[in-house]
Amino acid sequence: MLSLTKDMETGVEKIDTQHRELINRINNLVAAGEKAASKEETQKTIDYLGEYIDKHFSDEQEIHLKSNYPKYEEHKAKHAYYVSDFAKLKDEFAANGHSLEFTMKLNNSLITWIVKHIKVDDVEFGKFYKAQNQV
Repeated sequence: MLSLTKDMETGVEKIDTQHRELINRINNLVAAGEKAASKEETQKTIDYLGEYIDKHFSDEQEIHLKSNYPKYEEHKAKHAYYVSDFAKLKDEFAANGHSLEFTMKLNNSLITWIVKHIKVDDVEFGKFYKAQNQV
């Protein structure tokens, strides 16, 4: 299971709290696949995760704007990329249900991407935010 490790913390409480919830929802989706949950149950978990992705990215981008983050547009574009990949995965699941390919894409694409994004891009923003004396 995925967890928010120390090197993934931004120091921005709202963002770190949302990252914990995001990871919890990703773990729920992985667990649904591992226990071979019904297609309907897994679809609900995917939808639940998707709603939170949208909320988290929106909240995070709002913090970026309020703090005049110079890499806002770049960061926003990375969020859009993730949302696009998630939508493709969601469509694939709706069409095909559980499959080895679905599981591999979930693990190799979405999980790997989110961990890297948090460790690199979000932690970098956290440093900027702290330097602005906003924490």
